Amino acid sequence: MLRNTASSWGPVSRNLHWLIAVMIAVQVPLGFYMNDVYKELIATRSNDYSLLLQVSQLHHTNGFLILILTTLRLGWRIGNPTPELPRALVAYQRHLARLTHVFLYALLLAFPLSGWATLSAYEGEFPIYFFAWEQVPRIVPQAIDGSHAPYEFYAAIHKACWRIGAVVLGLHVVAALWHHVVVKDNVLNRMLKGG
Repeated sequence: MLRNTASSWGPVSRNLHWLIAVMIAVQVPLGFYMNDVYKELIATRSNDYSLLLQVSQLHHTNGFLILILTTLRLGWRIGNPTPELPRALVAYQRHLARLTHVFLYALLLAFPLSGWATLSAYEGEFPIYFFAWEQVPRIVPQAIDGSHAPYEFYAAIHKACWRIGAVVLGLHVVAALWHHVVVKDNVLNRMLKGG
């Protein structure tokens, strides 16, 4: 059965969860590496942009795929029951669990959208990639002198997303491990095995 039940996550939800988790585990270090490559190019005044373009292509494509999969996961979650939280959880823990999930979904949308907006608003001629397609449309106007759409604004949002995301994701992981190791309930197993 593909659908979720009142007591377990179905295989579609589980596979999307873990696929997105792996993609984020790749995306964040890749973003830092892309930034380092860019800084090195500026520092050395090199005209060889080939590595930067390759790393950017990977980072952009992965970001778009995360956005697409998150949208699919949200749609699937809306159309499926959500497994009930363990009855032993007190009210504040239930609220914190729900709030953490809301923040995670918001960040999974805001992170790639802010990256796309940053690339869109960038003043220079830098491609926005989706696999080999480098003509991805801009979602905000390209910045020009005196423009109200500076890419630094969107870049600041993008940077804030990973900082906030690190805290929220950390809470999510700690809570899952707490359930598994300390409480010994089936919260983590439901996402690992569905049961």
